[in-house]
Amino acid sequence: MKKIKVLVLGVGGNVSQGIIKALRHIDNLSIEIIGACISEDSAGLYLCDKSFISPYANDKNFISWLINICNCENIDIVMSGVEENIHSILKDYTKFSEKTTAKFVSSSYENVLIGNNKFLTCDWLKKNNCNYPKYCLYSDKKEVKNIINLINFPLILKPINGKGSKNVFVIKSYDDFPEQINSKDYILQECVGNDDSEYTVGCYGDKKGKLVDLIIMKRKLLNGTTVWAKVVDDDAIKEETIKICNKFKPVGPLNIQYRKNKDGIPVCFEMNVRFSGTTPMRSKFGFRDVEAMIREYVLNEDIKNLFKSKKGEVFRYTNELYLKEETMETMGKNKKIEDMKNLFLGIDLLEKKI
Repeated sequence: MKKIKVLVLGVGGNVSQGIIKALRHIDNLSIEIIGACISEDSAGLYLCDKSFISPYANDKNFISWLINICNCENIDIVMSGVEENIHSILKDYTKFSEKTTAKFVSSSYENVLIGNNKFLTCDWLKKNNCNYPKYCLYSDKKEVKNIINLINFPLILKPINGKGSKNVFVIKSYDDFPEQINSKDYILQECVGNDDSEYTVGCYGDKKGKLVDLIIMKRKLLNGTTVWAKVVDDDAIKEETIKICNKFKPVGPLNIQYRKNKDGIPVCFEMNVRFSGTTPMRSKFGFRDVEAMIREYVLNEDIKNLFKSKKGEVFRYTNELYLKEETMETMGKNKKIEDMKNLFLGIDLLEKKI
């Protein structure tokens, strides 16, 4: 069986770590996982078979470094859950594709820009007659007043290009508006529903941007991260998701986040044009989008049988990774470790097979 080499970028982040977990869930392919991140203190580096220290995605040498790693390691496909990596590769995709045979799969650069910008996301939803929260740029003081007069409080103030729950403010009155922020960097949104009405939906589009399948999970969050999720059926969410995907035409993964309003209508408030932090959860429930990408783009196989979701629920909990002395120092000094097998004092076998 041919060994497939997968390079996972940004393994210090929980989404890329989730990609690693999903790769470990694949039991009928021979896969070698090569990880990369900017610092030796990234735990995900030590969950891979081989790891390298990488430049920052905005470094002028990033694409050259990436091409070199792909060629030296005979990488078959590159994956990442980090927007900056995806953005940089797409900007220089012509150079990347011409100088290496490694695959990189993503929706269009335009769609990635829409997903990375919460104002553009709401704008796109509105223009395409999809459900969206009322919104405006926080710098537009006239529109801010209009929204307050129209729907009152509470409202959500969040960074236009933010991640998770960082620097997100729940505005319950005029007194809650923060003073020391750059208003140009923020969007004001309607606060749809509540914490008990939040859903995350995983979608996968084929090479032509046609939706292959979707999985709906009701979830609970802690600090912007899913800590509990349950696979559910929901006709309203399914219908809205199909509508969005038919217009957005995702290639590969798309993650859509919803809340239901007081009338039970699902309202999309965010789209992640990449794999999601719940990717390993979904793979365990039969929505195997990471494996689908390998089979579709590396092996040129049919992928329809890889999306057979089953019901269940999942908790996320804190875990540990134990390394021998000076492992991080070795990584920092050499900028790589090519054999991980003898570095571990103890490890949860659910995380990695040794």
